[in-house]
Amino acid sequence: MTVQYRGNILTQEEKNQIWEILCECDEEFYPRLSARESSSQKQLVVDGGKEKTLPVSYFNEMIAQEFLVALEGDRMVGFMTFKPDYWCEALEDFGRSLYITTVCVRKECRGKGVMKELYGVMERKMPKKYQCERVSTRTWSLNEAQLHELDKRGYRRLAVLKNHRGCGVDTVYFGLVCGLAEDDG
Repeated sequence: MTVQYRGNILTQEEKNQIWEILCECDEEFYPRLSARESSSQKQLVVDGGKEKTLPVSYFNEMIAQEFLVALEGDRMVGFMTFKPDYWCEALEDFGRSLYITTVCVRKECRGKGVMKELYGVMERKMPKKYQCERVSTRTWSLNEAQLHELDKRGYRRLAVLKNHRGCGVDTVYFGLVCGLAEDDG
């Protein structure tokens, strides 16, 4: 498996594969991606709608972002999107950062280190490329696997927005200062 930086220049085949993966992962997010308009949406309270839809609006906004893609041969097995030079109120004390918006891995490829490799490339190579040593992201408070992974990677909890995604479901912002020296190890 290799991880490659694509920026926001994607072939139609890559966009098709990203769409497949996004649809496969849609309902694993809270709220699901199909219930959102964008990857940095401020208001995330679940509206209660249960009808099955596709994440069209989310995809259309996300596809203009920067991409890292994980490949096994020509087949995409996962991707990470991010926004350079990102700032929001919750990250005010952290400063501008490379903001990871979405990470998705095909279900049959999980447990093989795909997410670890995506984060590794983001943390080692993107800070130098963008001259920005800070990486940030957010998740929801019940996403135990992601919370554990971010803690294990050394991310600090920067802000918690109580009940931001509904009663008892908080949004948690994380940040990591990586440095600007590219590491090929």
